[in-house]
Amino acid sequence: MTIKNLMCVVTFIALGITDVSFAQSRGVTPEEALELRKAVIGWLECEECEERQLEAVLKQGELAVPALGAALERGPSPASLERVRMHLEKSHRDLVEYAKTHDEVKVSLKEEEYVKAYLENYRALHASRAAEALGKIGGEAAKKYLEGASKLNLRSDVQAVVRKSLGR
Repeated sequence: MTIKNLMCVVTFIALGITDVSFAQSRGVTPEEALELRKAVIGWLECEECEERQLEAVLKQGELAVPALGAALERGPSPASLERVRMHLEKSHRDLVEYAKTHDEVKVSLKEEEYVKAYLENYRALHASRAAEALGKIGGEAAKKYLEGASKLNLRSDVQAVVRKSLGR
C-alpha cells in the first residue's frame, strides 16, 4: 500500500467511514478524502455557521453519507468531546471567578452540571447537523441512516430534525 493510499484509509477511518472500499470504488484520491474530511468536520463543528459550510458538504454528495451517518449514530469523536469538555470546565471556572467580583452574576450550576448540560447540547447540535445534511443529500443510504436514527433514543429536538430530514 502506498503512503497516499494509507493516508486515504486513515482519513476515512477518522471520519467513521469503515467501508473504505466505498471510497476507493469511486476513485477518491487522498486529496479528495482530505477535502471530504474538512467539509464534514467544518459543518459539524462550526460555531457561527455559514451557508457555505453546508454547501461544501452537499457538494460531496453520497461520499459524505457514511461520515454523516456515523456522526448521527455515534456523535462527536472522543477527541472533540474532550476538547469541548476542557473548554466548558475553563468557562465555568472563569464564570465563577467573575461572579466573585460582580454581585449581579449568579452561578447556579455546579461545574459538573454545567459541563453535562452543555456537552449534551453539543452532542444534539452535532447530530442535528448530520441529520440535516443527510436529508438534503438524500438517497437510499442517507435514508437508511435517518431511519435508523429515528429508532434511537435521541433528544426531542434532534428527533424533530431527523423526522423533517426523512420527509424531504
